[in-house]
Amino acid sequence: MNIALLIDIDNAKVNLTVFQDILEQLRSKGNLIYAKVYGFNERKHIKFDEIIEKYGFDSAPTMRYKKRSKSQLDMRIIIDAVKMFYTMPHVDAFCFVAGDGDLVPLLSFLKAGGKRLLTLKSDIIDGNDHMYDDKVVLSVAYSKPVKLSKKQLNEKFRSLSEKTSKIMESDDASEEQRKALIAEIEDILASKGDDLDEDEASLYDSLEGLLDIIR
Repeated sequence: MNIALLIDIDNAKVNLTVFQDILEQLRSKGNLIYAKVYGFNERKHIKFDEIIEKYGFDSAPTMRYKKRSKSQLDMRIIIDAVKMFYTMPHVDAFCFVAGDGDLVPLLSFLKAGGKRLLTLKSDIIDGNDHMYDDKVVLSVAYSKPVKLSKKQLNEKFRSLSEKTSKIMESDDASEEQRKALIAEIEDILASKGDDLDEDEASLYDSLEGLLDIIR
């Protein structure tokens, strides 16, 4: 089975560990012959570019809107999938990892054309789930994005600030501790939406500041 992956790492809030596991799981199901990464930002998605370049994946930058919910569908995915249907007939299956949005018309079109449809297994169900033929089960934790409340964000920032201070002030802090803290901060930044008030935006900026310090 030849598989094409269309993945929006920005809106679907996919971190590097999850991305690597998606690639591994898809390769266990067939031949991953094409992948396109949407919402790619070199500053926000550090080290993704290494994998994209290594495997020759296509990428598309983050799109910005005047009004945008925390997670939404990148319409370029629909356009590209239809193009691929006509220009890459050797693709047997499409795997979609995207933000919130109605994919049913696209999925129905692809299914009628004999294509197999895949997505990630998640505890959060959306309106597209009944259309998929298979759910990819990851070996690492992933769930569709849920925005942190302002209270939760404040608590996370205080906790991570304390951890950062301890590591920076300690002569005995290990590289494993530093990497674990970086991963924890990156996971929270991955949940960042665009419908932020001033306080939320400031907190996320502060978290990015912590990331710069700990790196």
